[in-house]
Amino acid sequence: MPTYSFIIMNFRSIFHIRLQNFELQAERMLDAALKSRAVAIISAHNANGTIVAISPEAGQEGLCKGMKVSLARKMSQSTRLLPYNRSLYSRMHNYLYQTVARFSPLVEPAVFGQFYMDMTGMNGIYKNDLRAGDMISKRINEVVRLENHIGISSNKLLSRISTSVVPERIYKIDSGEESHFLAPLHSRLLPTSAQPAVERMLRFLFLRQVQDVQFVMLQESAAQAIFSRYYKPLAMEAKGMDTSAVQPLRKQDHIIEQTILPEDTNDEEKLCAIVRQMAGQVGFKLRRRSEIARHMNLEIHYTDGYRSERTGSLKINDEASVVRDCLELFFRANIRRNRIRTIIIDASKFQTVACQLDLFSPTETQHRVLAEALDHIRRKHGFTIIKTAA
Repeated sequence: MPTYSFIIMNFRSIFHIRLQNFELQAERMLDAALKSRAVAIISAHNANGTIVAISPEAGQEGLCKGMKVSLARKMSQSTRLLPYNRSLYSRMHNYLYQTVARFSPLVEPAVFGQFYMDMTGMNGIYKNDLRAGDMISKRINEVVRLENHIGISSNKLLSRISTSVVPERIYKIDSGEESHFLAPLHSRLLPTSAQPAVERMLRFLFLRQVQDVQFVMLQESAAQAIFSRYYKPLAMEAKGMDTSAVQPLRKQDHIIEQTILPEDTNDEEKLCAIVRQMAGQVGFKLRRRSEIARHMNLEIHYTDGYRSERTGSLKINDEASVVRDCLELFFRANIRRNRIRTIIIDASKFQTVACQLDLFSPTETQHRVLAEALDHIRRKHGFTIIKTAA
């Protein structure tokens, strides 16, 4: 009796949906009068604000992303400057998520206007990937009438890159064509190239295209010496390899404090005062829940759009400890001299703690008793009635 062996190949099918100029499209959908006008979406109306998105008409007048609002006003008097409407974009993004989630049980929302979908094994329903992509694209057009592009490949990296460089509405990268597809593209499209050390080395060696990086990676010992700890991720990306999975939306409990500065500044005293105020609010909410945060993330947004963040954890939730830990995260995250526009503190992964006083730690006990007294005053008269001094 002959025996047969079968090898079952499981090829992933990952979709990336990108709505080009999502913020601009959302504004134009809300106001039809903007469809033929030169429009620029800005981070703030003050002189230090920057352009976040522009219409093709505004681009023809010489405006570009990252340009200062003061300069944009001098260059173009006819361009309509719109403030960044995060509430509108968030609602639109959530509505689109509900729309595309009907086509797959695994949908991961990314930044505004972008989604990943794991369509592996769905050909029995949609016949093939291109037909599934066409159905999803048409459905998006039906519900919101926004231009969209869909990239299809075996992983998230290639699908995302394809929607950023390929003009076709739906484009599929077949298995085995990953390196060939990436070869003529600019090396900055590889995520690891954003690391300062890697970026400097790519410019120094004139590795402008991915095929240049692929060639260097063939000489393993030399590539390891050049890129050090970034060698492995860069080598994988140059080959079009990505093992990250599509993560479904998980609603996590968070305490988030965000402050948009009325005027961009790099004055350390003012910034520390703001961080103390925000940390005090986080600590106040944690003590009301009798919890600590095992994950703390402090994020800084600079005037020029650059973002820096650092993570840590809280072991104690009294006022002094929370302020001290948040200030430490701020000093670690503030790595530039540029002026700061926004500071965000995000606390998550909560753990219940017992408010048991420690007889052998008088300082900690004093801080906790002081925090309880502050909380009593704030619950009665409001949080801003009393603040922690420097």
